[in-house]
Amino acid sequence: MNPVAELLADMIRRYPCLVANRTQALHDALIVAGNGLEWRDGLLASRVPDSRSCRESHMQRRLTPKETELYAAAGLELSETRRTGICAAEHLRAEAPQLALAQGPLDRTPYPPSPGLLIFEIPDNAHEAWHKAAREIAATVGPLWLNPAADELAHENRYMEAQRAAGISLLRERFPSCAG
Repeated sequence: MNPVAELLADMIRRYPCLVANRTQALHDALIVAGNGLEWRDGLLASRVPDSRSCRESHMQRRLTPKETELYAAAGLELSETRRTGICAAEHLRAEAPQLALAQGPLDRTPYPPSPGLLIFEIPDNAHEAWHKAAREIAATVGPLWLNPAADELAHENRYMEAQRAAGISLLRERFPSCAG
């Protein structure tokens, strides 16, 4: 397996309710700031070893029998996850290696462009698979960055506007085919 597919499969396996396909995992790996990843020896790697998964979170948020009873008495529906503590996307864990290779919908507003994103900090010695993956996710987020929804722009301040402009400038410089 190539290094991109390995990392993305691990992300999907650990958090299938957050990243369910290659596109979503690439977005979280290269576009989302503060994701706990860094460039190391040409590969994207975790800053600190972390074996956690969403399982712990779901189990912590699982309702007690008494809480379940109270919700039912109030006529409120509960998700299976809240009742059992089992991730709704549990079935995707076993499919993670295949999902890491399959593009899919982003299904979220992309993280806003900014010059400090890992996609713009790819080192010269990065594995070719990461360069290809960067072009792939740039082709997805680029058009969305260039034509943001009105609600995204509605709460921007001058700092955010400057970050957006700098990020789009880097997008145009490094991924011209994705920048319109």
